[in-house]
Amino acid sequence: MEVIVEFIGLIGEFFFMYGDGPDEQRIEENIAALMAFSWFAELRKNPEYEELIRKNESVRYVIGKMRIKRMKNSTMYEERKERRLMKELHKQLVAKTQA
Repeated sequence: MEVIVEFIGLIGEFFFMYGDGPDEQRIEENIAALMAFSWFAELRKNPEYEELIRKNESVRYVIGKMRIKRMKNSTMYEERKERRLMKELHKQLVAKTQA
């Protein structure tokens, strides 16, 4: 049953993605709320990731699109968003070192 709910949520996110991007207030609120998750707190200890979280538009966009309430209720959603953020962080880190 949880898989069906996650699938429906994924479809909803797909349509939601084509709307306006998140504003700075939402991004900052999400960053503050994400500090409750140990994996995010560990990420912020890395200076390179911290800089990307504070300054990189693509990384901040991914953070702004996260739905924190849903993340607290669904470990599957949390894991998926953690992987998405890590993927974007690595992508931007590679691009930064190649520049």
